[in-house]
Amino acid sequence: MAVKVAFMQLSSCWGCHQSLLNAHLGLLPILPELDIVYWPAVVDFKIDSMKEREKGDVLVGFIEGVARTKEDTEHVKLMREKCQIIVAIGACACYGSVKGLANLYDPEDLIKRKFMEAESITDDDPKEPTENVPGFEDYIINVKDLIDVDVFIPGCPPRTENIVAAVSYLLTLAGEGPESLNKEGCVCDSCELFSEGCFLDKGELCYGPITAAGCDLMCPNDGDYCYGCFRPTAKPGEKAEQLKALIESIDLVDEEQAASLQHFLDLYLGVSNITNFYFRGDLLQRLAYEPDSFETKEIETENGSKLVLDVNPTGDNIMDEIIGAALFLLKDDPNFKFSSKTVCSHCDRDVADKVPVALKRDYEGLPNMEDCFLEQGYICLGPVTQAGCGTICPNKANAPCLGCYGAPPGIKEQGSKFISTLGSLTADRDLEEVMEMIKDPAGLFNRFTVADSTLGHKRHDTKIEEEE
Repeated sequence: MAVKVAFMQLSSCWGCHQSLLNAHLGLLPILPELDIVYWPAVVDFKIDSMKEREKGDVLVGFIEGVARTKEDTEHVKLMREKCQIIVAIGACACYGSVKGLANLYDPEDLIKRKFMEAESITDDDPKEPTENVPGFEDYIINVKDLIDVDVFIPGCPPRTENIVAAVSYLLTLAGEGPESLNKEGCVCDSCELFSEGCFLDKGELCYGPITAAGCDLMCPNDGDYCYGCFRPTAKPGEKAEQLKALIESIDLVDEEQAASLQHFLDLYLGVSNITNFYFRGDLLQRLAYEPDSFETKEIETENGSKLVLDVNPTGDNIMDEIIGAALFLLKDDPNFKFSSKTVCSHCDRDVADKVPVALKRDYEGLPNMEDCFLEQGYICLGPVTQAGCGTICPNKANAPCLGCYGAPPGIKEQGSKFISTLGSLTADRDLEEVMEMIKDPAGLFNRFTVADSTLGHKRHDTKIEEEE
């Protein structure tokens, strides 16, 4: 059965949707699986057709652009109401992008510049249009601050491969799994070690009691642990409580236990392991990106009260508490390894020490294709930008990274992090020389992320005339 999807364009250039269409023939395996119920930029659907749908009627909704107008804001909330999963496509929907720089200005100044002062205006009496145009919001609010967003696909625009990979992955979540899948049983039902030699009886982590039956490999029968690749069962086995107690008995995980728990969560939750988009439903990704976004709850165990993360991916209390306990053990633990590389890690350029020989602006000279941009003196945000773009700007366009994929996990403020990095690289240089080269700090270091940064936005200036 085809999956219902909807596409919404806010204030944007349409480049993200164009990137999807650039897949051309690569869309052929995907399109039959989609029932496109709303995509006004491609098919002449009206907004009323979306409003008339039942709540949650659409499985996946894709949003491109920023909420610049009040109509944009209404459309964002409408998509959240009608769609079960919301995907933010592109730097605009993820971070505010270049349009977010408008937050540094008073809205009235922007309107005056746009409609009355721009060099392209030819009207004899220019003024702000008022007919058939939506009103402006006072400032750009990130989509994720208006509604809960489930998937983030950054980039300006995202690579075609990134979008297609995300869509394909979401389709797998909607699937039923292999034909042999039996959610009414668990791996333990056909395990040769169940009565004698069970890993759990020996105090070793094996996740068979909470994993659906039907697996042909049956890892325990070959002497290996079950890590849950057949996903949750509808009927946990009798040793599920034993597995739960074993995990709850762990206070601090060692390297082997951390690897076991992470491998289990990877397979059991069906996470993407694709770092060019961020799926909040992927609890491991969320643990790396937003560890403080989880609520905790207290549960009673054989060893007294214990805290676990309050999650419910399965709807079964025992299995959810096992997952919550595993996530809690990994949270803030140094053995939790979540790899998300930066643009630099995929760059073909030679790096010696990244210390610039001189500071240059982009128009000064012509950078060579072999050496690191930073060493040549050009500002490049590769060290503070998450990978996923294929490093096309430095490797193919001979241009520094501008940071459109946003910060990698662990970096809350992309611009501030790069200022710190630049300070370290230029520690031996004259401060005035460095400052002279940085004409527009916000536009350079937070070009795509101002609306998502600690810079906030400019408040409307009110002037009160003093009484004489």
